[in-house]
Amino acid sequence: MKKVLCGILALALLFGVAGLDRASAAALKNEYKLTMNVSTDTAWGKGGVKFAELVKEYTGGKVNVKVYPNAQLVGGDQMRQAEMVSSGAIDFMLNSTINIAPIIPECNAFSLPFMFPSYEAVDAVTKSAGGEMVLKALEKHNMVGLGWGENGFRELTNNVRPVAHPDDLKGLKIRVVTPIYVDIMRALGANAIAMNWGEVFTALQQGVIDGQENPIVGIIIPNKIYEVQKYLTNWHYSYDALILAVNKQVWAGFDPEVQEQIKKAAADAMRWQIYDVSRVGLKDGIEFLKSKGMVVTDPTPEQLAAFRERTKAVYDKWVQNVGPDIVKAFEEAVASYK
Repeated sequence: MKKVLCGILALALLFGVAGLDRASAAALKNEYKLTMNVSTDTAWGKGGVKFAELVKEYTGGKVNVKVYPNAQLVGGDQMRQAEMVSSGAIDFMLNSTINIAPIIPECNAFSLPFMFPSYEAVDAVTKSAGGEMVLKALEKHNMVGLGWGENGFRELTNNVRPVAHPDDLKGLKIRVVTPIYVDIMRALGANAIAMNWGEVFTALQQGVIDGQENPIVGIIIPNKIYEVQKYLTNWHYSYDALILAVNKQVWAGFDPEVQEQIKKAAADAMRWQIYDVSRVGLKDGIEFLKSKGMVVTDPTPEQLAAFRERTKAVYDKWVQNVGPDIVKAFEEAVASYK
């Protein structure tokens, strides 16, 4: 009788475990949505596509991430994406820190004027305690940060004159995205105009605005800004980081093995996006813009110092918004690289 009971118990345990496995598998959705601002043929967009491909590969097809470009899940309103991932309406995002900053102010650390002298300094920060503090801030808003991608340094274009000194910006109507950029442009004497990206090309074409600021490889070239802009200032005044993130409840729904597979997919995809796509095209990108007739200005260290001095009050003001501890960690990482 004991043998019979033991056999029954063993079978019950066996089927119970199998049932749990089936339940776990059944909990996975057929599709996990990933939102991003841009089209899939941009450097940013290619990173999102690569992540989806690697997730499918590394999980053996268990997890299917579908990329929704051009902010189509939020009707083109790029600023709502972080809110939708936070609420669980969207599963994943590959989003700019600029677009996340309205609900997570720590992300404004990357937008502080003239914080980073080079891409190597950026890498030092994202690998530092400061970078980890920004990702940690997502957790307070029901999201888990999986890794860093890159849109790049934001460079200025306009259709009026070369800009090599703060006074050259005086009176120019420049499209910007968030309040910190409004403050920066006003400090430099420009008229800051808030405008959704979908309206920018036509506004530049019609002269409603004089210029805009965006990364060369990520935005300016794929969106053919060179067709409606004459001058580019290669000033590295602000850096646009990307964060790959997932809703916290969605993340908790994956078993530990799948989580590790997704983490690996995130690390590999973002490394590829930064070093094999975004930065590879930078030098050729500038030459391409010159070939299209753009006049490129590379400010000297002395000229950059003038821009930095003119925006120092904005930097100091926004330190309080970001959090002094995070800014200090960023500054220390940049200093250690120097």
